[in-house]
Amino acid sequence: MKVLTVDKVTSVGEDNEPTVVVETPKLTKEELNRGCPLGVSRVTNSLYVCGAHALPGAVKALHPGLIVSAAPELPPPPEDDVPRHFVPLLDTPNSDMHPYMERVANLINEVVRNGEVVLVHCVAGVSRSVTLCLAYLIKWQKMTLRDAYHHMKQRRPQIRPNTGFFKQLIKYEERLFGEASVKMVYCEAIDKEIPDVYEPEYSAMTWFRQRYGPIES
Repeated sequence: MKVLTVDKVTSVGEDNEPTVVVETPKLTKEELNRGCPLGVSRVTNSLYVCGAHALPGAVKALHPGLIVSAAPELPPPPEDDVPRHFVPLLDTPNSDMHPYMERVANLINEVVRNGEVVLVHCVAGVSRSVTLCLAYLIKWQKMTLRDAYHHMKQRRPQIRPNTGFFKQLIKYEERLFGEASVKMVYCEAIDKEIPDVYEPEYSAMTWFRQRYGPIES
């Protein structure tokens, strides 16, 4: 049974009647991905993302109108009738995703508008495929990068585009909307620059380092 939490936040009116806010519970990852094949996450009702291990089951269950494959290190796909678009990039911060973000976002939109499903995958369904899905959400779903990231994070908690891809997504959002909703920040815990949406993952490490200093190797 789900329980709604009610909190008193202020008092208003002549009778000093309390005003309450009812917190609607967020859907779980399992609820958001209900009906998806094992290892597949639902980005939208027409867009799905997965890693290579889940690809055979995903193709069989979803019957996609397009597969976007961002994993050139994988062996050639089996011969079938599913159209494929290949993104020949390795998952490194120096890989230039810019040309593919725009191209793939437009391809996804075209297939979705025709009433078909698009499946995007890389090796793990964590960095390259997620970057491409985020670009689609920004351009065609008109989400900010921050909202798009949290939208996908709720459905696929393991997502983590590398910092190079995130910098490119920030520039992509700036080009489309004139401003960026995510910024790169210095993370003391790992002595590196990260997107600010990654900061909560390092809060405990940062606290430990500030209190006790760096861990000696």
